[in-house]
Amino acid sequence: MNPDLEAAIRAVETRAGTRAALTRHEARPILLGIGRALLAGRPDEVAGAAERLRKLPQPLRESWEDAVRDEMGMAATEHVRSVDPRYIDHPRYDLAYTLEARRQLEQRKRACDHLGLPTDPALLAAVGRSDSILEGHTGRRLAEWLSESSEDAAS
Repeated sequence: MNPDLEAAIRAVETRAGTRAALTRHEARPILLGIGRALLAGRPDEVAGAAERLRKLPQPLRESWEDAVRDEMGMAATEHVRSVDPRYIDHPRYDLAYTLEARRQLEQRKRACDHLGLPTDPALLAAVGRSDSILEGHTGRRLAEWLSESSEDAAS
């Protein structure tokens, strides 16, 4: 397992027995780490992560799931708002930022799927509509963006 992912999971595990709620900031590196490995075709690298997170004791497990929902909601909302048709044709529109944010949203989504944590269908529908707008604007399919390295995505 990636050392950064290991450290992020360990930090969550050490919160067992405390009353402080987890936040999306603690969920983010875990979701991105798992999703990055899955997108790269390395599911074995994160096999143990899902098991460890499923074994979190209550109420920590519930706090973890709340933090994941909050993180997914934030990332999806950012994508939807960044693809607003009123701004996408602006000469200073940052397409590279939008594509990287979308790649990271996909990493989060794949991690949630891997962990058995459902994503709100309304969020997924909104992301799908925004993806269609972005695909129309760029003339490229989502699968192409996700298969490229971050540096090549905006070319």
